[in-house]
Amino acid sequence: MISFSTIRDGVVALYIATTGHRAYTLIGDSGIAMYLGLERGMTMLVPHDDGWELEAKRMMGILWKIIPEAVDIQHIGSTAIRTIAAKPIIDIAVALDDVRSVYEHIDVMAGYGLIHRGSDVPGQILFIMGEGNMRTHHIHIVERDGAAWKNYVMFRDHLNLHPDKAAEYEKIKKRLSEAFPDNRRAYTEGKAGFIMQVLGEAGGHS
Repeated sequence: MISFSTIRDGVVALYIATTGHRAYTLIGDSGIAMYLGLERGMTMLVPHDDGWELEAKRMMGILWKIIPEAVDIQHIGSTAIRTIAAKPIIDIAVALDDVRSVYEHIDVMAGYGLIHRGSDVPGQILFIMGEGNMRTHHIHIVERDGAAWKNYVMFRDHLNLHPDKAAEYEKIKKRLSEAFPDNRRAYTEGKAGFIMQVLGEAGGHS
């Protein structure tokens, strides 16, 4: 199946569905093509793709434009860890002094394909992007001085600085993905212990 979706600034994403509930995506006429998009609830991993960083930078530029009071915006999650496989969904964290201020921009965000999903985690506000049941981006609105912001950035930086730890994390993720291919909750809970261990080593907190 091939479908077209205008997702931001007139840029058209071409989704080409493949096996395994994932999507291969070409972003407009940029020449950037990558695995980007996973069916909701699935945990399939794909090898790291440098295109994820380029697409994250593109999306962060748009977020700076539509949320001008943002204090910082960072590419987080496994697609931001350079050496490991990841679910092909880009996670971005937006730090605000008051997360509720994002609601001032909700109509504009909707125009860019950012769908409000409420507070999946206490103290955070989630927006998603994607076509139908496919998810391509998760945008996490968090407090600038909160534990979530610090932990997101600290975890990413620690694993990028310590490839041995990143490899250990990848091994855990692959085991969990194989055990729970369509159970994101169990997959996420299975990673929690290792994440807390890494944050303890890096000086983070929950």
